Amino acid sequence: MNEGKPKVLIIEDNNDLSNMFKTAFETKNYEVEVSLNGMDGITKAAEWKPDVILLDIMMPQMNGYEVLQALKNNTSLPVKVVINSNLEQEKDAQKAMEMGADLYLKKSEHTPFEAVDKVDELMGRK
Repeated sequence: MNEGKPKVLIIEDNNDLSNMFKTAFETKNYEVEVSLNGMDGITKAAEWKPDVILLDIMMPQMNGYEVLQALKNNTSLPVKVVINSNLEQEKDAQKAMEMGADLYLKKSEHTPFEAVDKVDELMGRK
């Protein structure tokens, strides 16, 4: 992990949600970048090299599964990927985990601050 603050990239097409998560992560001492679509998110990830990516599934142009696949195929990015989705079915979570996600969160079950707590646990910050 980087010296200082851990870096989180939020890839989320809903501006209001991305801002809420950005605020929650910044409050917990993360450095935060936001991307509103998958293509931009992949580019930002490659350039900025975050420690963790909070990734939505349902996005226009390129969905979260496609982003996850692209990230996992780029072996130079040892990044943890946390799926943060409205998809509630177990098969969606299972698919994401099989594709290499490190954690699957359902948006309806966690506030942004609770999601940050889960990421903290994943990152060994708890």
